[in-house]
This record gives sequence, C-alpha cells and structure tokens, in this order.
Amino acid sequence: MNVQDIITPIGKFIQWTFNTVLVPASNPFNLAVILLVVGGIAFWLRKQRKYTAAARQNGDII
Repeated sequence: MNVQDIITPIGKFIQWTFNTVLVPASNPFNLAVILLVVGGIAFWLRKQRKYTAAARQNGDII
C-alpha cells in the first residue's frame, strides 16, 4: 500500500462533493445575491430621487 492508494479516494470524494453539492447550490445563491443587489440599487435610486426633489423645493444643497 502506497500513499497514492490513500490520496486518490480522498481526491475523488472531494471532486464528488464539489460536483454534487456545491455546483448545483451555487446557481440559486448567486441569483439571489444578484437580485438582492439590483433591488437594493433600485430602492436607493428611488429614495435618492425623492431626496433630490425635496432639496430642490426647499432650496437646500443638492
């Protein structure tokens, strides 16, 4: 028995873990993060437009 007989199954298990668990789980997570960021940017821009309009009406610094 040599070291290769021990390392090869461990490497195959790690590859199986990535291909079976992590790769399929990454797509929905990435989509959720992207949607959260886009929604946050849209919310922030909408609020900023209201703050700018209020500042223009009051004569404050824009």
